[in-house]
Parts: sequence; C-alpha cells; structure tokens
Amino acid sequence: MTRMGTRRHLRSQRGKGSGWVSATSSDECNSRSLRFVAEIELDDGEVHDARVEGAQHAGDAFARVRFVDVELARCELSGCDFSEAVWHRVRLTDCRCSSIDLGQAMLREVVFVDCKLDAANVRLAKLQGVRFESCVLTAAELIGAQLERVAFPSCDLTGADFSKAKCKDVDLRTARLSGLQGIESLKGATIGTDQLIGFAPALAHALGIAVRDPE
Repeated sequence: MTRMGTRRHLRSQRGKGSGWVSATSSDECNSRSLRFVAEIELDDGEVHDARVEGAQHAGDAFARVRFVDVELARCELSGCDFSEAVWHRVRLTDCRCSSIDLGQAMLREVVFVDCKLDAANVRLAKLQGVRFESCVLTAAELIGAQLERVAFPSCDLTGADFSKAKCKDVDLRTARLSGLQGIESLKGATIGTDQLIGFAPALAHALGIAVRDPE
C-alpha cells in the first residue's frame, strides 16, 4: 500500500474489550457507540461510527472522503489531502494537522480540540456549526470560505487569512488575532472588547482610514 490514497479498507483494532466505545459527551457524536479502529482505511470512500487513536497518516490522500460520527484522537494528519471531503459530526482531539488540505470541504457539526492546524488550507470550504477550541491556526488560509456558527475560543489565529470569506455568527472572542488578514471580510463576526484596541490598526488599514498624529 502506498501513502497517497491506495488504502482501501477499514481495519478494526481488536483486543480492547468488545472493540466498541461510547462516544464523547459532545453534541457532535451524541451518544452513539463507536468502533475502535487502528487507522483510517477506506473501502467505499466513507468512514462512520468509528474512533481512531494514534494513527499516523502524514501526507496521505483522502480527497472526497465522507466521515460521519467519527472521532480522531492523537492522530498525525499533517499534509493530508481532505479536499472536497464531507465531515458530519466529527471530533478531533490533540491531532497534528499542520498544512492539512481541507479545500472545498464541507464540515458540519465538527469540533477540533487542542489541535495544530498551522498553515491549514481551508480555502472555499463550508463550515457550519464548527468549533476550534485551544487550537493553533497560525497562517491558516480561509480564503473564500463560508463560515456559519463557527467559534475559535482560545485559538491562535496569528497571520490567518480570511480574505473573501463569508461570516455568519462567527465568534473570535478570546482568540489571538495578531496579523490577521482579510479583516474586511469579517462582517458577521464577534470580537471581545479586550481585542478591539489591538485590532484597531489593522481595521483602520482595511477600511482605508489614515491614522496620523497632528503636526
């Protein structure tokens, strides 16, 4: 099997009790029972009702894959191609996703917790009901993405690019926003009063407002 998209079955991990685990208490996987699996391996382009722990998939190709009721914990997903994928009720915890490609993907009711998504490609993706909690998204590209009911509590968005993004009910409170690009596209987002002062210079620049001291 090669790394780039030739894996073709989902292998169950045995030896852990019955091989099943209850889903987390999160709404995303709402009390369904999940199978323990050793790694992401596809049969018909879909993975459902599964929990993957510690899988090493750096650089693997999963374009157009469909995840439904899936949990990923402590997985290495850096450089993976999930372009045009569909994720529904998915939770990722403590996963490394540096430079992951989620371009044109559809993410609904997805939660990322303590994940590293620096330089992630989220261009033209559609995110609905997505929560990034305590994640690193430095230099992430959300250019042209559609974000609805998306929150970034305690995330590092330094240098992230929201150019031409469409935002509806996007919560940026408590996130680090230094060097954020595409500020003019953040209509529909919420920031905290404590973020406003640091945000002001970039906002003025985006609106073409000159800031000069009197001579």
